[in-house]
Amino acid sequence: MNIALSAVIISILLISPVVFYFSLYIGEFPRAIPKFSLFEGILGTAVISLLIHAVAILCIPDEIRFDILIKVLGGDLKNVESTVNNAVFKDAVTDFAWYNLLLLLAMVVLGRLIRFFLLRTGLHERVPALNLFHEWWYFFDGAFAGVEDYDLVFVDTKDGTVIFSGFLMNFETEGANLDRIYLKDVTRREFKKYANDEGARLINESGDPLTIPSGTFSLKYSNIINLSVNFIILDDAVSNPEEDLQIL
Repeated sequence: MNIALSAVIISILLISPVVFYFSLYIGEFPRAIPKFSLFEGILGTAVISLLIHAVAILCIPDEIRFDILIKVLGGDLKNVESTVNNAVFKDAVTDFAWYNLLLLLAMVVLGRLIRFFLLRTGLHERVPALNLFHEWWYFFDGAFAGVEDYDLVFVDTKDGTVIFSGFLMNFETEGANLDRIYLKDVTRREFKKYANDEGARLINESGDPLTIPSGTFSLKYSNIINLSVNFIILDDAVSNPEEDLQIL
């Protein structure tokens, strides 16, 4: 019994839903990969693969040599050599290769077409199950707040006892978590200020804002205690907002 060969064949047969998934979600700020156990992942992939291959087989008019496939999957290569001549086996292997190649290409095309449809219609924003991007993308895009049209994203963050404020430039994610945000035109102010210059007592008033002289300011999200997002709509009289801001 050739277990290694069987594992390779099974892996090839199970790869089609994986290719479809990455074709659908690949892009900037992709949706976080769902967390499954090894058993759940293999079982789910196997069920979806079975459905995909069932549909694909219905589209093949020629005879399919399932007898050869079953023998190879079982590692029974000796019986294959005795029951199938070399020419037939060569044709079967060639057909199997072409079948899987065309199936994978079909999964790539189908994934990109569905992605294009969801982006064009905006369904990915209205239906959470169809989200294409990371959940933080929808948070900063205004989907959670029900905001559609805006010009700038202004962020207030509380980092310990300091409040940082600025325009959102970009952000990075790591798995299902927000990793870092990038701000522009940042100001900082104390969350609470002292009642007098001697620093004897803190009062519930924020300090005066101080401008941070930097082009882009980076904040690690693990250091952020609170985060507030405001979506700003510029007045029509403002014809040229800062062009180097990236609006998400």
